[in-house]
Amino acid sequence: MSREQQLAEAIVGLADPFADDIDPVVLVDRLARACVEITGADAVGVMVASTRGDLRTLAVTDEEAAFLELFQLQTDEGPCLDCYREGRRVDARDLSASTDRWPLVAPFALRSGIGSVHAVPLRVHRQTVGAVNLLIHEPGGLPPLDLELAQALADVTAVALVNWSPDQVRPADVNGRVQAALAAKATFDMASGMIAEAGGLSVPEARAALRAYAGGHRGRLLDTAQALVRRTVSPQDVLTAAH
Repeated sequence: MSREQQLAEAIVGLADPFADDIDPVVLVDRLARACVEITGADAVGVMVASTRGDLRTLAVTDEEAAFLELFQLQTDEGPCLDCYREGRRVDARDLSASTDRWPLVAPFALRSGIGSVHAVPLRVHRQTVGAVNLLIHEPGGLPPLDLELAQALADVTAVALVNWSPDQVRPADVNGRVQAALAAKATFDMASGMIAEAGGLSVPEARAALRAYAGGHRGRLLDTAQALVRRTVSPQDVLTAAH
């Protein structure tokens, strides 16, 4: 199987929180194993935040990852904790050079045969809900593309994780969401038409102006379209912002 096929299968397996065989433990375990298979990391551990804000280990690919995750929690230091607290990726491409930053964890990892570590955040809507630890035996770490793939897998999993429900989805729920999507598209088309008519623009130009206005005001595209249809935002507001 090619790497592209592996990635496609992994995303499909992580993206559906409504599948009959899916629960949070299955999702996070799939994430850890996919990171090993696709990025080339030797071991992976996944930590998720509790309601109190402290991290708990939810999945590991082997004992090597389990011991390091536990040691980070016990000592309250390490790449995974920094990644969660700072909400950004943490790279330690040579752990022998990281003993000042993590005086307890770095030596422990080196003694365990780990030469480099990357930690990528689990995040949804800019909110970090956990972190993924990628462990590599040799110094040097992973290539940038592999780290981007690991982040993409983590992002997909985080969205599925927060949307998971213990209640089995009903056909009516699925149909309702499909109809809501159609209604949203109709609202977007109506708002785009209003902008096009007011500004003498083509429909693609009007859609681009609407997206730009929503992005500039840090709002959802659908909320902006609904505001136009309800006349709480005028087409002229959007056109003025576009110039």
